[in-house]
Amino acid sequence: MVTLSPLAQEALDLARRGDTASAIEAATLAVANHPDDYGLRLFIGLLHARRLELEQALPHVRKAVALAPDDPAPRAELIRLLIGLDRLDEAEQELGRSRLGGLEPLRLQGMILARRDRPGQAAQIFQQVVSADPRDHESWGNLGGCLLASGRPAHAAEAFAQALQLRPDLDRFREKWVEAQVEAGQGEEALEEARRFAAENPGAADPQVTVASLQNLLDRPEHAVQTLRQALSSQPDHVPALIALARLVERQNRIDEFAATVRRIAQLAPGAPELPLLEAQLAFRRNDFGRALELAETAPQSVDPGTRAALIGRIRDRTGDGEAAFRAFEDMNRASGLSERVIAKRSEALRDRIEDRSRLTTAEWVRGWSANDEQPPTREPAFLIGFPRSGTTLLDTFLMGHPGVCVAEERPMLDAVAGQLGDFERMASIEGPELQLLRTRYFEEAVRYVPDLRDRLLVDKFPLGAIEAPLIHRLFPTAKFIFTLRHPCDVVLSCFMQPFRRSPTLVSFHTLEDAAKLYDRVMAFWTHCREAMPLKVHETRYEELVGDPEPELRQLVAFLGLDWDGRVLQHDQAAQRRSFITSASYADVVQPLYDRSIGRWKRYREQLSAVLPLLEPWAVKLGYEI
Repeated sequence: MVTLSPLAQEALDLARRGDTASAIEAATLAVANHPDDYGLRLFIGLLHARRLELEQALPHVRKAVALAPDDPAPRAELIRLLIGLDRLDEAEQELGRSRLGGLEPLRLQGMILARRDRPGQAAQIFQQVVSADPRDHESWGNLGGCLLASGRPAHAAEAFAQALQLRPDLDRFREKWVEAQVEAGQGEEALEEARRFAAENPGAADPQVTVASLQNLLDRPEHAVQTLRQALSSQPDHVPALIALARLVERQNRIDEFAATVRRIAQLAPGAPELPLLEAQLAFRRNDFGRALELAETAPQSVDPGTRAALIGRIRDRTGDGEAAFRAFEDMNRASGLSERVIAKRSEALRDRIEDRSRLTTAEWVRGWSANDEQPPTREPAFLIGFPRSGTTLLDTFLMGHPGVCVAEERPMLDAVAGQLGDFERMASIEGPELQLLRTRYFEEAVRYVPDLRDRLLVDKFPLGAIEAPLIHRLFPTAKFIFTLRHPCDVVLSCFMQPFRRSPTLVSFHTLEDAAKLYDRVMAFWTHCREAMPLKVHETRYEELVGDPEPELRQLVAFLGLDWDGRVLQHDQAAQRRSFITSASYADVVQPLYDRSIGRWKRYREQLSAVLPLLEPWAVKLGYEI
């Protein structure tokens, strides 16, 4: 029988009660008196690993391996730590000289392959593991992650569901199941299922958190906040609900509530692995960049690596360390969860789709369209387009100050119409009655998102709307287009620096090369559309809007056929009135106008060098220096 020292026994008791931080303190004191105690070393390493403190865990586990080289348990834990720290060559070496039995070598090899961005091969290995051991919840979850990275979200959702059936308490698998369901186009069905489960378990907060996650991913963040508040009304100390709420109110720019929620989390769960990153975000929003960087760099990388890297990148950018900032943004984009192959394939598919439309959209093709004489029963909308990060969000916030304008911010009205239309080529052959049905579908969707439209002018803000210019012109032949311009290098760099959600279009921004190629293809298509169709277009420039907004806005308001109203200049007040800003620039819009992003690309000229030949012709064409 093994006799534990009093300190070791205290550490064990603390760990059983869930007080991991105090358990580590007691165990560390115990190991100081017994440095060669193999069990204590492994115990401390496992405690640190539980808190995702992998660097702190590593020396203790190494020592345990040295003390018991023939024991497979510390060796397996060492390999897992090395994988988590991205020391993959060392992990493979340890795996090669280990004598692990059973399925563990396969599990570890699958984890290494997944971290090496070879999700297809890793998925095959994890499939072997779960076939041999169907109760291995971890391998089911890893299989789901690999399938999701391989662009197979429906199969990924099935694997995550298997993991959750075995371990319904694991939030990380539930979050990934939600993500997979939405990406597979099954989000609405998953939401209904989650609501039913929540109704069957009244008073339980976990099912409500799942509902809120789905609502958020389905672009209903206001509903997600309501759901979380309802969950917290019955379980006010439920930490996962508080963490989810904190993330949402930060996006709402409700910084006081964000701070209060973070403080509450710190009181209830000071060791929560999500806490350092939340505290870092709070410090950043308060412009305490030194503290924000310290917290962000010490936050566990495995909790939310994309958000962590994005925050470090923004801090480094604001403090003038461009080289470190760019490396952080590269890390952010690598953390997307998609393999490089899938990113490249989807990016190329989007460019090919635009090129196909360009070949079809000729002046002759447009002249062959059947007559479109019927006037829509509702006032034609205006369309605010351009390219992501070109200033569309700032401009729509200015326009929200006009009492005669109602802005729909990146809502799927055109997507619904395109889905009903079917093939793009059909546009030329549709007749008046079908056109009217398509217009009706557009406004039915619009009412879902802007129910207070009334007789105001609807401005449909859709940054990549240039891709749908022919469809817009077919539906609304006299509609007005507002096209935002910004220096091409600043646009592409800013797209690369933003943590966009995964989508078939925004996936192109994970690399500078794909972002630049998409910019070139979209701008070429837009130029082509203006030559093939008699579009009514007004251009605005981000740099001029920031420098002296009133002249730009007066011209725009006149173009839209509206009377001038000075409230359009009060963009900061309009931004504060907004609940959620769907753009990635939600935190920037509520600030006073600033020009620090103008010409930012010059600090990154070296990193942009490979794409400058593609962007320089557009800069010259648009009148920008390069």
